[in-house]
Amino acid sequence: MSPSTRPAPAHRSAHLLLPLAILIVAVGAAMWLIGQSLVMRQTLSESRTVADMVENIGRWASQYGGVHAKTVGTDAKIPGNFLTRSVYSVSSNDAGVLQGALVPQYNAEQAALARVEAYHWKNPALIQREVADVVAASGSKAVYRLTARTVLNTNNAPDAFEKEALDAVAAAAERGEKTPEHWRVQGNTLLYARSVIAQSSCLRCHDTAEKAPEFLRTNAQFSGGGGFGYVVGKPAGLISVKVPLTDPWSALVTSAPKEGLAALGVAILAAIWLAAAALRRRR
Repeated sequence: MSPSTRPAPAHRSAHLLLPLAILIVAVGAAMWLIGQSLVMRQTLSESRTVADMVENIGRWASQYGGVHAKTVGTDAKIPGNFLTRSVYSVSSNDAGVLQGALVPQYNAEQAALARVEAYHWKNPALIQREVADVVAASGSKAVYRLTARTVLNTNNAPDAFEKEALDAVAAAAERGEKTPEHWRVQGNTLLYARSVIAQSSCLRCHDTAEKAPEFLRTNAQFSGGGGFGYVVGKPAGLISVKVPLTDPWSALVTSAPKEGLAALGVAILAAIWLAAAALRRRR
């Protein structure tokens, strides 16, 4: 090759640098995609774990027909929301004092009132919601709530994603999927929803309005215009979970084996060294 036709050093360098740049970009893109895949798998698994926990809380409470929170004394703090309350005296003597069957002295009546036991009934859904409040107050990155197409409490009405999820899980249930679920990414958050199947214990509150506890019928907070007509074994609503997505690079660094990351770094350095050596030989 004559001097006039021989490639200039700059051109020779470009021929080597371009493949090297493509290699580095390709490796970086592959790492980014792997990191994103890890993040999605981990976050989706975490969302499913939260939904499992919510379902198990409901099953635990359902086998007892709900839970009664006990307080002692008429001055005791009310244990949050409840659906019914039953009050008992602890002895026949106290019952006689409080009912007037015995002529009490003031001190005896006050002592009897201080021993009164009250049992506040919370149904499974209320227990699940109170656990959700505790989780949110704890600062946990994963939060959840329960919702449905129609609700007793308007604070539990579905948002835009949950309406979308209700349609999606209903279609999945019609297709015969065992655990209908739906999710999508919104910003830096994974939104996840799973269908809730009605249990027999749900009907105590959600069968018909006429059969619902008086507390639900008379309390304005639970006049959301729906929440009835549940059928055992059929979808009744959603467990809706929100989990923030971590940075793909951070997920890759924390999840990938250190040996694998070290090997990848060595490979990139080797490619750069070979390109630099080739450039030196051509000069």
